[in-house]
Amino acid sequence: MPRHVEAEFERYRKCGILDYGFVRLYCKECSEERIVGFSCKGRGFCPRCGGRRRDQTAERLVSEVWPEADARQWVLTFPHQVRHWLSRDVNLFGDVISEVTGVISRFYEDHTIHYFDRDHVYALSAGVISFVQLFGSSLTLNPHLHMIFLDGVYGRDAQGLRFFPHQGFTTESMFDVMYAIHACLEGVFKRHGYVREDGTASEPELDAKDGEVALPFRPRAPKAYRRKGRLAQHPSWHQKDADKMSVEGWCNVRFKWLSLHAGVAIKGDDRDGLKRLFRYAARSSVSLSQLSYVTPDDPDRSEVELQLKRPWRDGTDSLIFTQRDLVEKLASLVPPSWFNLTRYYGVFASAHAWRDFIVPGVKKKKSLCPAYDEPGDGTPPPTGKPSAGRAAPEYWLPWAELLRKTVGVDPEICTCGARMVVDDAITEAEKIAEILARLGIESTGAPSARQSTGELDYIYDCLARTTSRFTA
Repeated sequence: MPRHVEAEFERYRKCGILDYGFVRLYCKECSEERIVGFSCKGRGFCPRCGGRRRDQTAERLVSEVWPEADARQWVLTFPHQVRHWLSRDVNLFGDVISEVTGVISRFYEDHTIHYFDRDHVYALSAGVISFVQLFGSSLTLNPHLHMIFLDGVYGRDAQGLRFFPHQGFTTESMFDVMYAIHACLEGVFKRHGYVREDGTASEPELDAKDGEVALPFRPRAPKAYRRKGRLAQHPSWHQKDADKMSVEGWCNVRFKWLSLHAGVAIKGDDRDGLKRLFRYAARSSVSLSQLSYVTPDDPDRSEVELQLKRPWRDGTDSLIFTQRDLVEKLASLVPPSWFNLTRYYGVFASAHAWRDFIVPGVKKKKSLCPAYDEPGDGTPPPTGKPSAGRAAPEYWLPWAELLRKTVGVDPEICTCGARMVVDDAITEAEKIAEILARLGIESTGAPSARQSTGELDYIYDCLARTTSRFTA
């Protein structure tokens, strides 16, 4: 097991457990005392920490980063064989992200300006914020990309720096993009040694176990199909002609078992819609509303049922796992600690010359755009330092506000209505036991010691106790 996966589970075992330390809050009005446990801040599967990270990311992007410009989501999914390569080689995955975002950026730069006077517009640049998701709706390992693009480009003309929206986007607009993505990915796989010059896969594991693999983009059947001898039942193998572009729906095309969807577009003034889109792209893998015990009366030995977001083609609407199988699936969804799940390209990149003049959360400077130099135009004065590519600490939401947004509870508000203050952070074992005993809160202990309530009750219990206990 990789070390970062072990570390994720170790941190998760302590998430919200008061025995490992907490923050003590105190009310000056009524002298009430409240304790708040530490969170694991995991990126893999913790639903509470993932929910807070999702809301933090969406809030920051909408308020600080995304300008008053239209947005369009591009979603690219890969065949099973390519997913296997991406999950085992983070350097390959990083190059794939760069190539794909570059192809779509060039599409916007080449086609958007056709609707305007190109002779008077120059220095065009697109922008994208990409999100990496490693999971599917059935908790399978499914690395794919959610890319939120500016639905247009920024350019300079006689009026200065401004946004040129793309017009007339249709399904046919995606055909050339898909062909270019396929060609670029072939080149990336060849550079990394996963594809030979003749176009066949060069992975030794595949050659030894799976026999002939005709193309690098031909999907391997999942393990469940190979193990049960149901290879012919896999729907991808029944596609009529993978060498031809096929339309699966509105702005949804498939080619060489690659799937590209771009049917979700949001107007720049719809900030609530943008926030929902960013929340969706930055969401965590586990949704508690989709998990339940098959036998609630015996949670220690009960299997776990996962409700699917939408039924499969054969009518399956839920999956049953043993608790061991569920943990095995969760272990595969933990990203390496050094792998960035959110990436910025184009005008959103930290080194781009226009970034400080486009993102709303950064103070504007003079001399680049003539409109900013005109007095009385309502532009904020050019004070403050330019962005270094990362949000300043004061832009991050306080932990109490994140709890209010994610679980609907504000731990800083006392029962008397006054606002509590943070008194101390308790980490010593003796002091922890003393305060828990004084407050009458029973020690929760490690998960392995809580056999009476069931492992999943421990893992997914959030705010179920009647005492004033929350996770920060």
